Amino acid sequence: MIPQETIEQIRQVTDIAQVIGEFIRLKRKGKNYEALCPFHTEKTPSFKISSVKQIYHCFGCGKGGNVFTFLMEHEKMSFIEAVRYLARRANIIIRETGTDVKREQLEKLNYAHQVALDYFHNLLFQNRYQQVLENYLKQKRGIQLDNIEFFRLGLSGEEWDGFIKYAAKKDLTTDDLLKAGLAVYNEDKKSYYDRFRHRLMFPIFNLSQKPIAFGGRKLKKTDTAKYVNSPETPLYSKSNLLYGLNFARDHIRETNKVFVVEGYFDFISLWQAGIKNVVASSGTAFTIQQARLLARFAEEVFLFFDADSAGQNAALRSVDSLYDAGLEVKVVMPPPGEDPDSVAQKYGRDKIEELQTDALGFIPFRVKSIDLPKAGIIAREKLVKEMKALGDKIADPTRRSLFYDEAAQALAVDIRLFQSPTGGTLSARTSATGNRDQLNRIEFDFLSLLVSNPGTIDEIFQQISPDDFDSKKLSRLYAAMITQYKDKGQVIANKLIENFADEESISLLTEIASVDWEPATVEVEARKFTQQLLKRKQKKIRARLQKELAQAEADGDHDRANRILEELKSYGL
Repeated sequence: MIPQETIEQIRQVTDIAQVIGEFIRLKRKGKNYEALCPFHTEKTPSFKISSVKQIYHCFGCGKGGNVFTFLMEHEKMSFIEAVRYLARRANIIIRETGTDVKREQLEKLNYAHQVALDYFHNLLFQNRYQQVLENYLKQKRGIQLDNIEFFRLGLSGEEWDGFIKYAAKKDLTTDDLLKAGLAVYNEDKKSYYDRFRHRLMFPIFNLSQKPIAFGGRKLKKTDTAKYVNSPETPLYSKSNLLYGLNFARDHIRETNKVFVVEGYFDFISLWQAGIKNVVASSGTAFTIQQARLLARFAEEVFLFFDADSAGQNAALRSVDSLYDAGLEVKVVMPPPGEDPDSVAQKYGRDKIEELQTDALGFIPFRVKSIDLPKAGIIAREKLVKEMKALGDKIADPTRRSLFYDEAAQALAVDIRLFQSPTGGTLSARTSATGNRDQLNRIEFDFLSLLVSNPGTIDEIFQQISPDDFDSKKLSRLYAAMITQYKDKGQVIANKLIENFADEESISLLTEIASVDWEPATVEVEARKFTQQLLKRKQKKIRARLQKELAQAEADGDHDRANRILEELKSYGL
């Protein structure tokens, strides 16, 4: 229901690299950008963004698209929501037509979480809960009012269905709340109740700053579960998210370093102390998805967990995924009996930066409590295998070699123990000509030249038809290019994407469009490929006519044979 001309205006003023750069860490390469793909696990960048063509394509998993499809895929937005997001970003006013437009499922889920965010936050400031605000949050936990507001902390009430009743006034049904994970159905009593009751509420945001889940910390000692968290929903997957990254990503990108703490309070206390390149793992070991997420913004990770054995064990559990993501790992050691929250509250930023300076690399941290000279062969063997397994996860051969060298020195063993043919992993990246090799190479390169808009394009479309293609997939793309050219006067790859609903066609189109040609050679190369296709076309016609001629002569049909001979002559054959 948004006018097409408005969508085109938004498309023209939006730079895809700037938008994607808000969500992942980009590296410039010539006139393009590269990054670790946000849609699959990899160690070597295979995700390419073209600012000229306004498209992206991953040569590892095949994902491709334009700025709208990126937001739809990465941020789980609908097309309309992506358009609205980019319009707000560009200060373009949208005048939508039509009324009573149904919200799509994701928009409904987003709306439910926004309603919950407002409800919990406002409840915290009601008179009956002043003790929680003043005594617990401000005094006991030391959180300043401006940060309570900034992080939109809240409170769930003591009623069993207080939020359900409130949400009903906002046109949200119990079914909507069930899907959003904000309500629970009791089979025995055949009734619904709020998932969160009498808990301090931490809203969890995605990178678009939208609330998508909640963590609720108990306020009553009688409650058994210290935390109750939102369940998995189409908006929220715990293994793919890090608390606070939406607030901290720019600070992380600027420093190229990130502190990782365990809990919500750890995060807020560090932020309050002035350490803003920080995220929280929410008390779990790092998943590979979370590690890949961090690798988009930083190269160096400082694990800052509690000083007790549980905290240090948590650091050990996180290392595997972080190395697998290609990150450098160091461990910050808090003073005995302290944790990140208490260090930030008692000593402030200077102490944290001092601890960061003294942080241990992973290998020294791993062996610091082990008496290696007294360790038996089996214990040392386990350490060698552990270090080798970690080193094998480092994709860069130089970094991997340095890691093995440090491990060999720390364990006092021969470095050759680490140097086996299995060292290192292969990049997930495939050849940039993967589809080109699988499909018809001439047709693939021909279409990539058309996307670069050679001046001879009118003549080309007259000479070559979709039926002249061997590949049905490429023929379909070529037909769409012809239609677009007749309508718009040019081939625009990032707009052509919207002609296709299937991922395979979009992936093929963005791969074709990602091929870079020297601008000065585009027209000459286009003529060359056109001639190759014409010669191939003539060869096919000649083969067909010669086969028909042989059949006519075998049948004794001289009239038909003469007609075929005339047709061969008309083609200059």
